[in-house]
Amino acid sequence: EEGEKPQQKSMLKSSFVEWNNKAVGFVEVQRFGAAKTYLKNAWRLAQKGKGKRSNVTSRLESKRSISDMIRTSSISQHVKPRPRSEYDEGMEYFGLQRLHDDSENGDAVILYNLGRVYQYQEKHDKALSTYMHGLAVLEDSDDPEITTILATLSGISTIHYKRNSLSDAVNTLNVAISLANDKCVCGPDSLEAAALLNCLGVVRYSLSDSEKALEALRTSLRLRKAILGENHLDVGTSLNNIGRVHFQTGGYEDALEAYGESLRIRKAILGTSAVDVAATLFNKGQAYHQLGEAQEAMKCYEGFLQTAKAVFGEFHRDVAIVLTCIGQVHHEQKAFSPAMEFYMAALQTGSRAFGTLHPEIAVTLNKVGNLHYELGDLESALIVYKQGLAVEQAVLGPGHANVSVTLTNIAEIHKQRREFDKALDYYKTALTLQKMYAPQSKLDIAATLSSLGLVHHQAGDYPGALECHQECLRLRREVLGDEDEEIASTLTHMAISLIKMNMHDVALEALLESSRIRKSQRAAGRNLSSRDMAFTMYNIAMIYHERGEHDLALIYYRETSRIEEATLGQNHADLGVTYNKMGQIHYKRGEIDWALHCFTRELEIERECQGPDSPSCARILNEIGNIELQNGNAKRVMECFVEALRIYRKAGMDDNNLVIYGRKLYHFEIVQSSAAPSA
Repeated sequence: EEGEKPQQKSMLKSSFVEWNNKAVGFVEVQRFGAAKTYLKNAWRLAQKGKGKRSNVTSRLESKRSISDMIRTSSISQHVKPRPRSEYDEGMEYFGLQRLHDDSENGDAVILYNLGRVYQYQEKHDKALSTYMHGLAVLEDSDDPEITTILATLSGISTIHYKRNSLSDAVNTLNVAISLANDKCVCGPDSLEAAALLNCLGVVRYSLSDSEKALEALRTSLRLRKAILGENHLDVGTSLNNIGRVHFQTGGYEDALEAYGESLRIRKAILGTSAVDVAATLFNKGQAYHQLGEAQEAMKCYEGFLQTAKAVFGEFHRDVAIVLTCIGQVHHEQKAFSPAMEFYMAALQTGSRAFGTLHPEIAVTLNKVGNLHYELGDLESALIVYKQGLAVEQAVLGPGHANVSVTLTNIAEIHKQRREFDKALDYYKTALTLQKMYAPQSKLDIAATLSSLGLVHHQAGDYPGALECHQECLRLRREVLGDEDEEIASTLTHMAISLIKMNMHDVALEALLESSRIRKSQRAAGRNLSSRDMAFTMYNIAMIYHERGEHDLALIYYRETSRIEEATLGQNHADLGVTYNKMGQIHYKRGEIDWALHCFTRELEIERECQGPDSPSCARILNEIGNIELQNGNAKRVMECFVEALRIYRKAGMDDNNLVIYGRKLYHFEIVQSSAAPSA
């Protein structure tokens, strides 16, 4: 009987080997339930054949085991999982393992395979506990199979990754890489090391640790090219991942290069209709989009859309996402009608794929709101923004940055509709959330304070505006220092409130400092807004004008006009206002020819901007007529006054709007009939 025991064990081993391998076959055809049943039976048979089990815990107490090195509290954590991905990131390099009659560690292999089945079924807790059990069995073995250890560690890290326990994933992968790099195991130049480094790069990318991600991925790529050749599918996977990191850091040209190489390899091996080919095509489209190459981006997006619909069906989440991207390209090109069509299609598809409460639905709703806003349909924009806000609050929570952005969008609409109380309420809500949930985001808080200050200003609450701008200035100086365009902008806003409060001296000090910063930044080669510079110079001129310091006022008005002509063109309304102010000073100083020049330029601009029958043109003609009256140019006086009167009457305005310095209008009207020709 004792002689029969080895034979019985051999028969049991053959049985659990067979059951394990059948389970692997079931997994290959996605019959996960059957695979799980066979693996559980295989495990029971393996335990029968093993006899008395050794005490794993006591064996491990004397040393720091692999299990101890990677042990975390993740099994009891309740974290939001990552979205399921149909695309290959190279995170599942180690596949299921078949057994042979002479295989060692068969029970650990069975547990590893069972963990993989749970993983495929998205049962992450069971997968993780099964992997950890298998790892303990391997550590209890006298001669553990290193490939199974690495595969198990890879599985554990993948579960952490899928559950967004990214630091646990990094820790587990570092342990695995350390083991794989041992020359007595695989060695640092092995495919196993390359695969684990690729996984580490993907997790680092998800942590936005771009530098370390790129380091790991480049090492993985180098190893794979050396071992597998330039055109292997795994090389294409590494290149795609490298492209994603470049995209994350704003290196869009480098991303395009990596995506292009990945696409070439994947197309050659998988064909043009494979989902991984489509994934790289989409990634390439995003890089083109960021570079402003709309047509190239559109081609990539449309290629992805075609494959995604064919493979996943009409109502898949990625179909909804790419529809939004296509809509955005149209939107950016001001093709509003097709943009709206694609956004609506994205919402319909997304509602079927995600449900109505999902971050992607909120993203698309906000883009629809932006489109309505650009079209001037503020009511529709407001309705859609509020729909998006409700979704964001439900799925992202009040502390998410997108919630604050949407609140400020809603506030901006109320501001434009001069509903200042509502605008203030929304801005204050956004500010409260930012201070509560993201106090470290000082520049975002400062931006909201700036907007809040502008609403207070428009509402006539100048002290309230000044208070907001002062707090904004403090935060911006903490982050940016004293020599930044944002500091100059804030100083200008403060000055405008100070002017309204008749604190002209303090306002002038702030404006001159703003001007100095902008000139310094421009001299350093910074690309600044010329219009903002013109606005600052104009207000400096206004203060000097009010104080009667006309020489200084003219210097700044002329500089304002020079900037406006260079940046806004010869006939912009702002330029007309500046010429009017210069004309006033020249007239007051008795410089009649210069005054006529300035008012004539103002008239030319006003006719171009508002049309020849605008009442503002009549006002300027009236001014020019009075100057010509002082010059004794009777013909020109009559031409200007007659034309001004004609415009006023055409606009249904009273004749008394025409003013002749020192005279009454009726004396003039007796001489000229209402039907006099225009000048």
